[in-house]
Amino acid sequence: MVELTDKYGTPLFVFDEVTLVENFERFRKAFESLYPKVIVCYSVKTNNNLAICSILCEKGAYAEVSSELDLHIALKAGFPGERIIYDGPFKSEEALRMAVNENVLLINVESFAEMKRLNRVAGELNVKQAIGLRVNSFKDPGLSKYFSLNKLVNAAYGNLEGKFGFCLDEAYAAFEKALKFENLSVEGIMTHPYRQAAKVLLPLMHKLRKGLGIEFKYLNVGGGFYSGDVRFVGGKELILDFLRRKIKLKSKLSTEVDVPSIESVAKMLVNDIKQGLKELPEPILIVEPGRFIASSAGLLLVRVDHIKNAGGCKWAFVDGGTNLLPRFDAVELRKVIIANKASDDPCEEYYISGPLLYSDDFITLKASLPELREGDVLTILCCGAYTLSRSNQFLYPRPAAVLVRSKGEVMVIRERETFEDVLCKDRNIRIKQ
Repeated sequence: MVELTDKYGTPLFVFDEVTLVENFERFRKAFESLYPKVIVCYSVKTNNNLAICSILCEKGAYAEVSSELDLHIALKAGFPGERIIYDGPFKSEEALRMAVNENVLLINVESFAEMKRLNRVAGELNVKQAIGLRVNSFKDPGLSKYFSLNKLVNAAYGNLEGKFGFCLDEAYAAFEKALKFENLSVEGIMTHPYRQAAKVLLPLMHKLRKGLGIEFKYLNVGGGFYSGDVRFVGGKELILDFLRRKIKLKSKLSTEVDVPSIESVAKMLVNDIKQGLKELPEPILIVEPGRFIASSAGLLLVRVDHIKNAGGCKWAFVDGGTNLLPRFDAVELRKVIIANKASDDPCEEYYISGPLLYSDDFITLKASLPELREGDVLTILCCGAYTLSRSNQFLYPRPAAVLVRSKGEVMVIRERETFEDVLCKDRNIRIKQ
């Protein structure tokens, strides 16, 4: 890693082909060994780098896309249309036209407006398009939300997860309407994430077969499969840890996460599906992993610029932050290794700060590390998912990315951006005085 930074500079994303392929093969085997009729779709948005997508395509993955950009990347990476599934709540007419033209395997519809639009587009192209309908298991918690902080916050935001797909109350009517469109072929049923899939979809599948005669070709349980390589913590956990420290108790915050293996998750999910199917014919099972495949296959190398004591904490400022590792709602506690001191014992606690000028630009908190000095190279592990594809140019151009091949060869898979790259689409208007 130190040699790579000497050659390619920092920040630098590094991806490992062997880990990427091993993660995919392990995931596929976990399901195929229990349910041979399975399609494993790599979620392109997780890491949309062409080299990453091409490797997975060569290994037999399908692609799950959720935008025209995703679709363009999947096609360019080598995925044929019949190995692409199109998800997502927003699909413009242009996007649907592109998907139908490319003969994508399945389009998962999420609204009546989309259903109508797709039927018109497919008719204009003289195609009977295979579709699935996404079903949303969300139910308003009612009065109980006022007794739960998380539910109350969610309600205050408008129950955000409720915007996806068709709610259970309208799902039957949605399928009934879909059957009436002459240019659509109802072949799939979907939900996301996988945890509630069997409980939500199987009873509905029985009801739809009995009432409408639908026998589904595809059962799509979405994604959300977690490998446990990054620990997500919320404000509640951080507050409890702060209070523990105040009364001189040992911190319980750690980057270690205890999660069930993908093999046990697959076994539980497949068992639930098989029990729920009963007399229904076995559909093709579609799973859409992203983070599980890509996360541990990537890391980020950053360099320490300086150390600063502030607010009772020891801060290490490095040359990459949330511009490269954007967060979702929770704080992500990542494992950090000092590349040039990898065998040294930890002796200090550091907060690793990025270079941006807002307060929550940090990579990780309370990391126990050997003594840091200016110029040290930090290896931030498990940075392969939702990082490179979500990175931005706020204050700094985006970094290079390299791939370590199976035989040790290093290839640049994304060039480092220059200042002019950031400005290349801008047009300067000079006003004469």
